[in-house]
Amino acid sequence: MAAPEALYPVARVGEAERRPAFLAARGPRRRRAARAGAAMPRRRDEALEAIRTAPAELPRLSPPEPADRADRHRNPRDARRATRSWGHRPSPASAESASPGEPARRRVEYLRDSPAQLTLLLEALPPGRGRTEGRRLLTGRIVGAIAAARPALAAECRRQRAAALTG
Repeated sequence: MAAPEALYPVARVGEAERRPAFLAARGPRRRRAARAGAAMPRRRDEALEAIRTAPAELPRLSPPEPADRADRHRNPRDARRATRSWGHRPSPASAESASPGEPARRRVEYLRDSPAQLTLLLEALPPGRGRTEGRRLLTGRIVGAIAAARPALAAECRRQRAAALTG
C-alpha cells in the first residue's frame, strides 16, 4: 500500500487561508452555521409540538369495513416488503387464511396508516434522534386513538405501542 499523499500542499493551503478574501468570507460562514445550529432544536421542538397537538382523526367505518380494508391494505405492503427483503415471498392475506391474532394486528396497522396528515409532520423533523422521538410520539398518539375508538383492538394497540417504544 502506498503512503498517503496530501491533496494540496500545506503551505499553499495556509497561504490561501490567510488571504483577506478568505478571512472576510469566514466570518459570515461561521455566523450562518451558528444560527443554523441554534435553530435546529427550536425547529425540532416546534415539529414535536405539532405532532402532540394535531388531531388524530381515524376514518369512520362500519365494524366489518376495517377487516376488509386491512386485508387490501396489507397485501401491497407485503409485496413492497418482498422487493426490499431478499428471500421474503409475499403471501396474499384474507380473513380465512389468518392466524388467531393476525386480523387484529392487520386492522391496527391499517388504522395506524390512515391519518396521513400526521405522518407528514414527521418529514419536518431532521433525521436522527428528533425523528425517532417524533415517530414514537406519533405511534403512541395514533395507537391510543385507535384503542379509544375501537376497544376490541385495545390489546393489540398495547402490544404495538410497547413494540414501538422498545424498537
